[in-house]
Amino acid sequence: MPSRPNILFLMTDHTNAQAIAPGSQCIKPHLDALAAEGVRFARCYTTNAICSPARASLMTGLYASTHGMWDCTHTQRKDWLDVPAGKFPFFPERLAEAGYRNGYFGKWHVEQSVKLDDFGWHEYDAGCANKRGKEIPGTAVMVPKEGYTDYHLAGVCEDDGTGHPAFDKGIDFIRRHVKTHARADGSLGAPFCCFVSTAEPHDPYLPPRRFFDLYDRDAISLSPTLHDVLAGKPEVLQRMRAVWSGLSDSDWRTVAACYWATISFIDSEIGRIISLLKETGQYDNTIIVFTSDHGDMMGAHGLVTKGVATPYEEVYNIPFILRVPRNMTNHENGHAVISMVDVAPTLLDLCGATPIAQCHGRSMRRLLEGADDVRNWQDAYAEFYGQRFVYTQRIVWHENWKYVFSPGGIDELYDLSADPHERNNLADDPAHRPMLLDMTRRMWRTMKAIGDESLLRSQYATLRTAPVGPEGCEDWVGCS
Repeated sequence: MPSRPNILFLMTDHTNAQAIAPGSQCIKPHLDALAAEGVRFARCYTTNAICSPARASLMTGLYASTHGMWDCTHTQRKDWLDVPAGKFPFFPERLAEAGYRNGYFGKWHVEQSVKLDDFGWHEYDAGCANKRGKEIPGTAVMVPKEGYTDYHLAGVCEDDGTGHPAFDKGIDFIRRHVKTHARADGSLGAPFCCFVSTAEPHDPYLPPRRFFDLYDRDAISLSPTLHDVLAGKPEVLQRMRAVWSGLSDSDWRTVAACYWATISFIDSEIGRIISLLKETGQYDNTIIVFTSDHGDMMGAHGLVTKGVATPYEEVYNIPFILRVPRNMTNHENGHAVISMVDVAPTLLDLCGATPIAQCHGRSMRRLLEGADDVRNWQDAYAEFYGQRFVYTQRIVWHENWKYVFSPGGIDELYDLSADPHERNNLADDPAHRPMLLDMTRRMWRTMKAIGDESLLRSQYATLRTAPVGPEGCEDWVGCS
């Protein structure tokens, strides 16, 4: 067998961790089988609530305050935000240096040029991100608002029985690579990294009919916070929630069924590409990763989709399954807290490639091998820049606590162990003031560690809005 394993990286858009968790109403047999052979991390967090900043963090191991892609590629001018080639190393560049042949197929949205060969990808097609069939009349869930085009939230498509184009391209890449590099004993002369990235289940949620028909809409359980009063939360959530106020519970069940059915379709494609690995003899020498750039509110707090002022677990807690063949502990990990920035250093370490020197994340290899104490993995951090509205949020997780710094709105503090649905904001509770200050100081220390100097040095009179300032926090040198 070759000394370096292959990598199959599977990435969706808008998939929250709850969708693929044990007991989920989403039907996903191939992801369940993958998790049974690897590690499913229950507490993996994205670095940002929208695609481009999160995807750039995945590629570089850096937060947006450093890599510079703070909004989506299509929403701002290029001279406002970009991660140009040569500015920071991308993990596929390191893999290429180690002898990997890299292919990327599907949604990119990492930087502005879409010239993936400048970032370590030898073959790519960023135009095959969606599988869009013909929508069946009468199935659409439309949301009107005066002065805006009616919003197409969900629907069901006719099923032509074909696969997803990004998976088609990935399968073709692997077949050709194995044919070209296979040795007499079945091993490969050069490893591959195949990255398949779908735009689904991004709204509008449009599954093929056969996957939608797997679900009994009348039996679907809706979010327990769907009809909650938004007490202790930013006012902007009331305005956002009003957009969806015309949806009935029946509509919400249809939306949920369309969302899960889209994931079920992707799951079937995952089964198809894993079957190829087994067919070509590469399964036992391939690292497989499944994750998403961020999640989707999917009815929580009366909201759907993601982004502005949605710092909740449905958006930031993302799925992460990692299967590493040979010598790894296979289990469900509900205790370690990991981040999107940890993915690149982990893959490079597992593959014996040169690490990224200025990386904010760290390798999970020792954790996977059972050689690191889970108590060393209890922190995560995220940044948000408002997506067109341009305002700041910072989010800190430590053990079961979560703090949201929202200087343009309302700060939020949650005990996720006692309040997993984030109903009870404790930020203004005097009894929890010590925890609020502790979490705020953790925020400042992480900012210092990652070099987020702009916010760290916000000493001007009108900027002093955090519960406690950064002075005296320099003793902590760790980074989530």
